[in-house]
Amino acid sequence: MEQKARLQGRITEEQVRRSPFLYLPFPVPPRTRRVHVSYDYSDPVTAPFGLGPGNTVDIGIFDSRGHDFLEAPGFRGWSGTSKREFFLAPHEATPGYIRGPLFPGEWNVILGVDRIEPHGARYEVNITLDVAEDDAPAWPVGRPDGPQAGARPVPGGGPAPTRRTAGGEARWLKGDLHCHTLHSDGLNSVQELVVNAVEQGLDFLAVTDHNTNTHHEELDQLSHMPITLIPGEEITTYWGHANMWGLREWIEYRCADEESIAAVRRYVLQQGGLISVNHPKSVGPPWLFQGWEGYPCMEVWQAPWRFYNWESLERWDALLRRGDRVIAVGGSDTHSIPPAPPRHPHGLANPTTWVYAQGEPSEESVLDAIRRGHVFISDAPNGSHLILTADGDGDGGFEKMMGDTVEAQEGRRVAFRVQVHGGLDRRLWLICDGEPLDIIPLDAVDTDFRFSLEISGRGYVRAELRGHRGRPERGEVVWAMTNPIWLRVVE
Repeated sequence: MEQKARLQGRITEEQVRRSPFLYLPFPVPPRTRRVHVSYDYSDPVTAPFGLGPGNTVDIGIFDSRGHDFLEAPGFRGWSGTSKREFFLAPHEATPGYIRGPLFPGEWNVILGVDRIEPHGARYEVNITLDVAEDDAPAWPVGRPDGPQAGARPVPGGGPAPTRRTAGGEARWLKGDLHCHTLHSDGLNSVQELVVNAVEQGLDFLAVTDHNTNTHHEELDQLSHMPITLIPGEEITTYWGHANMWGLREWIEYRCADEESIAAVRRYVLQQGGLISVNHPKSVGPPWLFQGWEGYPCMEVWQAPWRFYNWESLERWDALLRRGDRVIAVGGSDTHSIPPAPPRHPHGLANPTTWVYAQGEPSEESVLDAIRRGHVFISDAPNGSHLILTADGDGDGGFEKMMGDTVEAQEGRRVAFRVQVHGGLDRRLWLICDGEPLDIIPLDAVDTDFRFSLEISGRGYVRAELRGHRGRPERGEVVWAMTNPIWLRVVE
């Protein structure tokens, strides 16, 4: 038996100034077998990438267990504006939404307003419930082949895979930390992205769909593939985006001020995950929260370099100059690859993040290497390499690397080494405290460049590989960049 409801109304600018989120309650009776939701709103943005005039109204849903901020037990999915309709049932659901028991009680459709015209936006939400007749069998809560009732539902209901601990020799691993699938606004399946990553020779891939965790189940199902798959979520707020890696659960996204996003950041770190400020540049979209403290990572390079990544680089260097130890990472932010139609002129691993990980490749070894700052970024998996090391103890060996701290007594010079691959006809930039220390033209594919530095009064050293790409009149681009080695004078 079908039960239908239509929820209509108008959203004003004043409402959005108070809160960008609107909750529309509706009842779900016992023995409901399927919830179907469709919606529409007036004057939607039609220009590519959300540019131009119009309204942008996102959608998601919470079940009767509640929608309290930060740990809402009733979260059942979010699709932004990528889907105008979705469904939930015990055994299946639209990608981005969590299948499982349809708990009776008051559910809430959530509308999130990213952009609104001065005259406001009218909305219409249509809900269709398939309710079993009294004598029809209903799917019982707790059935072994379905998810169990719980505070933070995980698709499939199974335990998170055991994490392998790092051990043994360290090695360089390459991967991509930012991409999207059909579970949010991407055009490809999880499997298509994973297969493409394997074909490119990547060692790890993080899938970070917007404001949902339903893709995590598919990552677990593909764990047999010859690549380390890292569960993630792009926490997508209307004031900035942040990537979360390493937790197999939904992470709160309804942040509208510094206090709420700080609460999310603390939660992720306390649970053992890792969080990064994403693409803090004008076309990011930008990071508009005032607070920058406490984020261990920043996506300094997102998509090809000319996508305004110099703005992120300047922001990152400003944080380094004030002493914030923020790890630079890269991410392609891929939304489509063949056979899907192109959405952007690039794909996975453009750029590529390289990490110096201990032991066998694993989720934990990759994330631990990032935490340590043992990271450089290059334009592609087969692109340039740039590795910065230092002789911290003066014995002739270069045992310190990017992310480490070199300590030296006042007046002692410290030796540094930059290993470059893919540097022919490019220039090696040595950066100290945000300013060029030296710029060295390179005339070979491989270069081993060494220099020394008296570190008194200096905070960090890092390196970049720059050169022309395409038309010379457009200037140079960054082909590779390192994280800093930190400097400290001791008694």
